Amino acid sequence: MKLNGTRLKEARYFRKMTITELAKRVGITKQMISRYERETGEPSLETFQKIVSVLKFPINFFTEPDINNFHSLGTFYRSRLTATQTEKRPSEFYQKVACYVRDYFEETLEFPKLSKFNVTFDNPEDAANYIRKTWRLGTDPIPNMMRLLEEHGIIVYIVQTNSKKVNAHSGWMSIGDRSYFIVALDSNSDNFFSQQFSLAHELGHYVLHSGVNPQIIEKEEYRKMEQEAEEFASCFLLPSDTFTKSVLGFENDLEHYIALKFKWYTSMNAMIVRARGLRLIDADNYLKLQKRISYKKWRKKEPGDEKIELMKPEAFKEAFNLLVDNHLLNPSLLSNNIASQYQVSIPNEVLSQIIGVDISKFKGEIIKLRSF
Repeated sequence: MKLNGTRLKEARYFRKMTITELAKRVGITKQMISRYERETGEPSLETFQKIVSVLKFPINFFTEPDINNFHSLGTFYRSRLTATQTEKRPSEFYQKVACYVRDYFEETLEFPKLSKFNVTFDNPEDAANYIRKTWRLGTDPIPNMMRLLEEHGIIVYIVQTNSKKVNAHSGWMSIGDRSYFIVALDSNSDNFFSQQFSLAHELGHYVLHSGVNPQIIEKEEYRKMEQEAEEFASCFLLPSDTFTKSVLGFENDLEHYIALKFKWYTSMNAMIVRARGLRLIDADNYLKLQKRISYKKWRKKEPGDEKIELMKPEAFKEAFNLLVDNHLLNPSLLSNNIASQYQVSIPNEVLSQIIGVDISKFKGEIIKLRSF
């Protein structure tokens, strides 16, 4: 039984463990873990079992060969400049799983086609207006960004990475000749309005920065792209003409912005920033509004945040239920089915989060109805 060192490292990264931490829990030296990952040494059966037990991945995951069918063009993290590699690494495995799940489901099901834009934009506002026109959204408020992205072929999922600095990320992934754009939210996004803006931000990367590998560009260029995505989100959620009409006469009224949250499905602070960008508010009044927000301790939690439920992805869950209900999928065998096709055995806890169904769905039945 040969251990795949790349898979061992991948599982360790996913569990956010250092080599020293894993070695301590397994009861061997860190030098030995390093050798296993470099494939210059092989663990005993007892050590291998301990590694599997600690990392909680299927046994086969550590012995399957890499068939190099998966390719990533890098990931945009909303907090790349401050988040640590340890915080970001689990997302890479989640992205890979989402890619495999979608590709596997596509063998049987038809998903919305991913929009492709062969257009160069002068600025984020032009891009936002173009997408609204192309997707026939007019200038109306967008009540559910998550559903909008799924309806246009973008993969969206929510997972718990326990990261304090990364609340969303996105990127291009491919398997064979199929390419996917994947957007992920961390479950630490604790209100609907932050979800809306995060999803619009990641859509900005999709529209403005396709073909760019964010992992190999300089910090300044990356910072500029983040600013562009932020501006795109603001323009996309709050079209200039109609948003301006809803603000005029109340530009410096904080209570009015709170009420507008439920018209534009966008946070109070995001609307104030947009109003400043449109020069509806001058610098002095903008500063006064920001000071009032801080004074009232509304920086992290605004009035009304709790009044709209969090969005949940639907596409993967609908696909899963459709296959199960039509007896085309035994949930307890999904991990095995994906492993047979892609040589990657995935923990059921990860499938549960990506698809958005309870983990109990993946456990085989012990007791069945008697046949008569």
